[in-house]
Amino acid sequence: MGVLCALKRRGRISGMLTLPEKAKEAIITALMAACVLVHPCFSSENKYEWVPEEARNGKMDGAYHGNLKATPVAITKTPKATADDSKHTREYRIDLDKFHISCNATNPVETSQGINLALREAQAAGANRIVFPPGTYLIGESNPVVIINKDMIIDLNGATFRINPNGLPKYAIFRFEHGAENVRLTNGRLCGDKESHDYKTVPGTHEWGCGLVFDGGVNLEVDHVTVTNCTGDGIRSNAGLPFKDAKRCLKVMAKNLEQGALSNAGVPEPDALKTRTIKPYELPGEEFNGELEFGFMFGYMSYPAVMDRYYQACFYDKDMKFLQKKSCIQFKKTAIPEGGKFVRLEFNQPEAKGPEAPSLYGAVLSSRPPMDVHFHHNILAGNRRLGFAFCGGQRWLIEENRFEGNGGTAPGCGIDFEDGWDFMQDVVFRNNTFKDNRKGDLVVCAGSEMIFEGNQFEKNVYVWGRTHNYTFRKNHFMGDTGFKTRTGVASMQGNLYEKFQTLSIIFDPKGFNDGFVHTPAKSVETRPLRFEHETLNDVKRIKGTYFSFVDCNLTNVHFIADSDTRLVHFKNCEFSDCSIVYEAKGPDIDVMVDNCKGEIAESGLGIKRKKSRAPVAE
Repeated sequence: MGVLCALKRRGRISGMLTLPEKAKEAIITALMAACVLVHPCFSSENKYEWVPEEARNGKMDGAYHGNLKATPVAITKTPKATADDSKHTREYRIDLDKFHISCNATNPVETSQGINLALREAQAAGANRIVFPPGTYLIGESNPVVIINKDMIIDLNGATFRINPNGLPKYAIFRFEHGAENVRLTNGRLCGDKESHDYKTVPGTHEWGCGLVFDGGVNLEVDHVTVTNCTGDGIRSNAGLPFKDAKRCLKVMAKNLEQGALSNAGVPEPDALKTRTIKPYELPGEEFNGELEFGFMFGYMSYPAVMDRYYQACFYDKDMKFLQKKSCIQFKKTAIPEGGKFVRLEFNQPEAKGPEAPSLYGAVLSSRPPMDVHFHHNILAGNRRLGFAFCGGQRWLIEENRFEGNGGTAPGCGIDFEDGWDFMQDVVFRNNTFKDNRKGDLVVCAGSEMIFEGNQFEKNVYVWGRTHNYTFRKNHFMGDTGFKTRTGVASMQGNLYEKFQTLSIIFDPKGFNDGFVHTPAKSVETRPLRFEHETLNDVKRIKGTYFSFVDCNLTNVHFIADSDTRLVHFKNCEFSDCSIVYEAKGPDIDVMVDNCKGEIAESGLGIKRKKSRAPVAE
């Protein structure tokens, strides 16, 4: 019904223009009853099949001129060069006496200083493999082991690295920093001071004590490392944003913009629907390292001023000779053409609007996140806040790890993708296991192009609506699970859900920071989250905005069509002991059951909300 409303509103039923008004209305009514999907956005190419009620009832007052795309995930390449031990034969064994290093859990200040000096000497000596003597190393709370090596395996050789008991709100045992390249850290144990820590002398949450911090680095590998007992997170990654480096952060203000476009030759031209930078921005050389991003990197990031996830950039050489016009994605790195020295930006909107639009549009910047990281076969256990706080990073493969017994202070789960917001990109998270994490297993607050595959989830999993383009496939869920979206660009395939209370499937109706261009009185076209080839056993309650299941097996599964539910679609599904209850209050529900086996029992005071329709060929 919403589809035809949208068509009528946009004047797309052009063949009826010459008919009398009553005849037009009769045809529209008949089409609504059949819910024939004729709008181009419902073509087999796009497979968008529904305009959510929220997009029509005033909560969302905009339209997107062109669909958001499911951008391919850029996957870090494996195996890493450092995985081949046979090529790393220039061994450097750390001389404890030379650097005043103790391996008997004493002398933390001298030990930290000595280890860092030894790492630098090994690099200068041309070694490509560092081996630690076995033992327990006490690391000073103010002097972590800093890795900025290149082309190196750092073999901890089964040793334990323990933080000196302290009362600091923040510490790290090991840290990768910008400059680390082609480095593998393997075979050791990092231990925090959770039980012996002084939480009282210095006020605060003391949630920032970490075992291993990724502040930067490229082409890194961490494997067979156990990180435990930290006062905050076992592992933490950061986005490497240039908050304090003006050379890597060129601010784009509203006063720097004017209405109009840039031609394919980089020449300004009139366009009432676009905005461009008035003057070119000069790109620093070394600071940008051949790439740039554009985005609103302040606060919670997202799209508060430049609403469209996509934008265009025109590059020029040192003499302002045009080189190339590129289509770009906000927050994603774009290669600067050879010889590129200046850039002008073009945005797909006439101006910034709305309460979220600040005078600051964003920044042309060069972030330095940890990139191309293979994090595998590690154990993150017993950490007080999180096993892993993923707060920035691009092209990560996180696989075959164990998250166990993490939590004690919020958010208290296995892994949380959060404070990196839109700078968390191209992550593959697969074949990981979870056990006894206090508040849950996985939280995904934001990020883009993310795949979760083959994981064993014991407790809660929740994905928030700001996440762009995510996929869950072949996972095993045994705790309450929630999937949320603002765009509909997501995929659930081949997962197993069993023996838990609640699965929620929610469309988030917030009409900003979703990557869409919003235009007053126009609707935003999204798609429902579709579940394909799924198996659901003993799920007591499925609730949410829409239920769209294709080729699924459902046993002892019970749906609740509550005040938020707008759509119920089942196709080629098999039901056994399943039911759906229609609650009394709420909008009409578009219901379609196509070629299903078994029956789903229907009941409830709101069954009159049900608006059945015939199946539609795709």
